[in-house]
Parts: sequence; structure tokens; C-alpha cells
Amino acid sequence: MEESLEKPKVSIIIPTYNSGETLAECLKSVHGQNYPFYEVMVVDNFSNDDTIKKAKEFGAKIIQRKCNPALARNVGITNSTGKYILFLDSDQVLSPSVIEECVRKCESEKVGMIKIPEVFIGKSFWNSCSAAWKNCYSKVGKLYGASENRITGEPRFFVKKQITRVGMLDAGLLWGEDYDLHNRLKKMKIKETWCKSKLYHYEPTSIKKILVKNLRYGKSMPIFLQQTKKQIFRLLFRHALLTFREVFRNFKKSPAIIAGCAVLLYLKTCSIMIGLLIDLPSSRDKG
Repeated sequence: MEESLEKPKVSIIIPTYNSGETLAECLKSVHGQNYPFYEVMVVDNFSNDDTIKKAKEFGAKIIQRKCNPALARNVGITNSTGKYILFLDSDQVLSPSVIEECVRKCESEKVGMIKIPEVFIGKSFWNSCSAAWKNCYSKVGKLYGASENRITGEPRFFVKKQITRVGMLDAGLLWGEDYDLHNRLKKMKIKETWCKSKLYHYEPTSIKKILVKNLRYGKSMPIFLQQTKKQIFRLLFRHALLTFREVFRNFKKSPAIIAGCAVLLYLKTCSIMIGLLIDLPSSRDKG
């Protein structure tokens, strides 16, 4: 979309890799926004499905680059022309007023970053369990977010100059890159807030995809710990316990969901630990 003389442009950056299954719904939600002054940048890691075809159908600017999600977002920022940046995943769908509300808050309240409430959705049993867990996990972050001993959600909407001011995302991180960026911005005393409009996140369609994703997270955790000097495992454990309490509170009448969350938590923990053990020797060598 063309820049308005009165309204600031928003650059929406979407990293992709074989995202054809979900990208069309994501881009459709972007085109359904109440705020029309935006550009869409798909930074693709050389997909071999119909991702590029879907991106072209919706008029997105396409940049192909061999990169992880953090580097993809940096590439998008470097090539963007908007005043504001929205980080969006290819399996996320925006409610119609998200961008309009975020721009309004940044302009009127002079905030530099905005957290967008995220609702996780599953269509089968296992990804419904995963969605239930993540929704409760997010709830815990909001309930106890003021405490330094809790993990809160990270912003997705930013004033572009604030991201560039802190050096953008750490492209060496495959996990926790958004958490790291948020902490660096907070150290610079950048004001933040929540918006009311929601985005919806569709969980992976199979338990295999869920576990592969967590295996990748585990492999990248040693790099995160080395580069950010954050001892986060105690916080994750505490947050998980509080999340389980919320699962029991919210799904008393759905014991199958509670059991499914317990099984998934066990399997995801095993996947993360396997990934952690696989990558630990190589991360030590790099250090």
C-alpha cells in the first residue's frame, strides 16, 4: 500500500518456510485490516511448496534469503519503509482492528512497543491441548507480569527506530530472540503497553510438528544462554507449574484436555532436553 501523507505506514514482516498451508489465511487477515496504510514483506527461507505463489497472490513484497526467523525479521526491517513494524508469523491471523489500534496507541500515548493478546487455536485433539496450554501460559504471564520472577508475552508491534536503536534482533538466536529484544528495549526505558484487539495463532496440525518445533528450541537454548547471560530455566519451570494450575482451573469438566496437556508437557520437555543435549557440545566448542 502507498504511504499516506497523513497516516504513518506499517511494515508487516512475515518470515516463511514451507508456509503455504497457513499463509493465505494470514495474508487475508492483513488485507482485512481497518487501517489500509501498510506494506507486507514476506522474507522466505527458499520454500519448496506454494508459499511464494500465495505471497504473490496477495501482492506481498518477497525477499528470499537463507536465514532463521530472527535474521528474516532483520532483513525485513532493513528493507522496510514504514514508521512502524509488526512482526507476524505465517500461522497467525489478525482481528480487523489490530493495526489501527496499535498505530493509534503509539501516536497518542507515545509508546515504543505494544503487546497484542494472542489466542491459540487447535482443530484436532492434540493441537487443541497445545492451544489450551498456551492460552493458560499466556494468562499466567498477564496475571503475574509485574513480577520479575515471571515470564510475560513479548511485543509484536514496534516503532521502527526503537528496534534499530538497540541493534535489532540477535540473528544468532534461534529461540528467545523476541524475549532478548524485549529486554534490551526495556533497559532503554522504552514505554510499552497492551492493545485490546487480538491475533489468533493456529497450532501445528500434528503432534510430530509440535515436537519437532520443541526439539529445535532445545537445540538453540545453549546459544541463548551464552549470548544473553540469562538463567531462564528456573523461571520456565515456575511458569509451567502456574500454567498447570490454570489448566486445572479452566478445564475441570474436560479431564481429557488436562490429561492431554500433561502428556504434551512431558513429550515437549523430552524433546527440548534431547535438543539441548544434542547441541550442548557444539555450543561449548563455539564458546
